[in-house]
Amino acid sequence: MVDGTSPGSQVIIVPGGYGRAVRVMAGQFVSVRDVHGGQCGDFWALDAGDLDHYFSPMHTWVHVGRIQLRVGDELVSNRREPLLTLMRDDVGQHDMFFPACDRQRYARYYGIHEHRNCCDNFREAIEAFHWRGPHTPQPLNLFMRTSLSSNGELTILDPISRAGDTVTFRALQDLIIVLSACPMDLNPVGGSSITDLEIAVSEAQPQ
Repeated sequence: MVDGTSPGSQVIIVPGGYGRAVRVMAGQFVSVRDVHGGQCGDFWALDAGDLDHYFSPMHTWVHVGRIQLRVGDELVSNRREPLLTLMRDDVGQHDMFFPACDRQRYARYYGIHEHRNCCDNFREAIEAFHWRGPHTPQPLNLFMRTSLSSNGELTILDPISRAGDTVTFRALQDLIIVLSACPMDLNPVGGSSITDLEIAVSEAQPQ
């Protein structure tokens, strides 16, 4: 846990259903904490010097040879460059299959219009950094639990993260980190309610 007083440290609360962005320098640590438990967080990492260069789940599958991350793994970009190293993972189950939820998903599958969504959260959060990409990159869905069966069926399961569970990465490049506390309340993605997440940036690895 970062105390917010060391040089270069920041602690940001991401309100449930909304998104926030923060700049992280190479060598710094960025931690995402599930404040209340059971809250999915859509997580993006973009090269601070070139926002068309960003974390890619699909390239990371190939790089690590798995669809689940382990401590010590590198998260790589759409250009196959390492952006982050996973340093701590209290949960051990996250999703790299599902794209960020968007207005169209709520309208098409649930008949709900103008629902808050992670794509809009991403765009709102990163606006200050002048991102103008044509589409939202695919995120790492922290604390989201999915299952891929032997017959190829993909299922969303109830979350198992508890209050205080944390994931920590070490930045390998200067990055813009975006986190959306996913507003999905119509399937098991976020458990029983939409709650806050916390981003902490620090010079030293948190204990």
